[in-house]
Amino acid sequence: MAIVLKPKAKEQADLVPDGSYQAQVSKIHQFQNAYGERIGFEFTLKDRAVAGLKVMRSTSTQLSASGKLADVLRGILGRELTAAELSKGIDVDSLVGMECGVLVLQTKSKNGNTYSNVERIFPTAS
Repeated sequence: MAIVLKPKAKEQADLVPDGSYQAQVSKIHQFQNAYGERIGFEFTLKDRAVAGLKVMRSTSTQLSASGKLADVLRGILGRELTAAELSKGIDVDSLVGMECGVLVLQTKSKNGNTYSNVERIFPTAS
């Protein structure tokens, strides 16, 4: 009898329809990939039709006023970063639990898989 071993099938993440959603920062973690050291921001969506689904945005770990990381932080905080935050850094763990808005667009990866990409993070409307 032949024994056939197969690779583990990748789980397809739930796709989120394109649109703007209310979200909460649910997890922040550092990791490394082909682009180098990264920081990942996980958002749990709160809108009824997609409540509980998670989407992620990652950026470089280098903080500069004009970088993508600063864009993400401004969106979550709802304000500009202070000079002290830009020069000394910011404790991103303190952002877990904060509410914000996210713009999600379905995007194809280089290997052809479709995923829900967080294009932009913005402050929640008051």
